[in-house]
Parts: sequence; structure tokens; C-alpha cells
Amino acid sequence: MPKRYMRNFTASALLGLGSLLLTAAPAARAQDEYHGGSLNVRQHAFEHGYRDGYEYGRDCRERRVALDYRTEMYREADRGYNSVFGAREDYQVGYREGYRAGAEDGFNGVQARLEQTFGWHDRAFDPDVARSDPGANVYAERHWGYQDVASDIGYRDGVNAGLKDYRERHSYRPEQHGAYKDADHGYNNSFGAKDEYKRAYRAAYEAGYRDGFGIRK
Repeated sequence: MPKRYMRNFTASALLGLGSLLLTAAPAARAQDEYHGGSLNVRQHAFEHGYRDGYEYGRDCRERRVALDYRTEMYREADRGYNSVFGAREDYQVGYREGYRAGAEDGFNGVQARLEQTFGWHDRAFDPDVARSDPGANVYAERHWGYQDVASDIGYRDGVNAGLKDYRERHSYRPEQHGAYKDADHGYNNSFGAKDEYKRAYRAAYEAGYRDGFGIRK
């Protein structure tokens, strides 16, 4: 191939690659809001385990009992598992990692990892006012059930609302947020009845808000 054509071909290829990357970037950022860039089974399990462990650790702290994260839930490590996520063994590994980390953080009243794991990377996103969230479509694309989607997104929304309310010195008020009232963030028609989704979303939202708002010394 003559050099001038090679130069033109190379330039065209680079432009095409650049366009492809620009097109892919919004999708990557959208997924990053939920699972650090992907919905892999181990990361998803870590988040499930962390939430359960955080609740256990916080409960131990409130009751002033010693922390032993090696509970039955930790040993079984399959709470919330569904075969559509991937291999059970991979899920169990991630779940135990998350449970131990969450239990220790909840017991010690540490929120840095909670915010790192569940905090919105896009600070401009606000589910209280947003009516469209393309990133949530990834769940329907993976054919995940509404319970897991509502639990996942509801908890994340609640954590962020709780963190924000505490920092802005508001009272404890999860039910006053628009996202909680609507309770349809992430809903897709393929999930079926919206009322069921809303119930699952609000339960998860309340749990996330409680963790985000926190127990302060």
C-alpha cells in the first residue's frame, strides 16, 4: 500500500476508534454508577455482603457486644444469590469479603468505604429530581429480577440521601425525598407490577438511608 494511502488509512482508523470510544464512554460511566464499571458476580456479591455485614456490625455496636463476623450468614455466603449472576462459588467469595469489611466498618462507625462503594460517582445526579437514568437499564439487559434491582438501586439512593441530609444538618427524613415517594428509580416494564417494585425499593431505601445518615458518637 502506498505511503499516502497508509497515512490516510491510519488517520481514518484513529478517528473511527475515537468515535467508538466516545460512544462507549456514556455507557461505561452509567454502569460505573452501580458496580464500579461492571456487573460481575464477585463485585455484586461484595456489595450484598457489605450491606449485611454493616448492619450486623452496627447492631453489635449498639448492643455493646464483641464483634465476630463469622456468623451463619457469613459462612453460607449466598444470601441474595441468583444463578443469573454467575457461579455460586464466585458469589460466595465476594460476599464473604464484603460481609467482613461491612461488619468491621459498621462496628467501628466508619463510613468511608460505604460511601466509596455506594456513593454516586456523578455528583450532579439526583434521583429526587431525575426522571431518566440510562445506567439503570443494564439490569433489565442482564435479565435480573425486580427484587434485586429495586434492592440494589433503592439502597444506593438511600445511602446517598442519608449522607447528604446529615452533612446539610437536616433531620432524619427518608420519606420526604422524591426518590422515596416515587420509588420507581430503575423500574422497567419487564419487571411486572410496579407496586411490588416500589415496596422493595422503599425497604432498601430506608436501610440505605439509615446507614448513610449513620449513628453518630
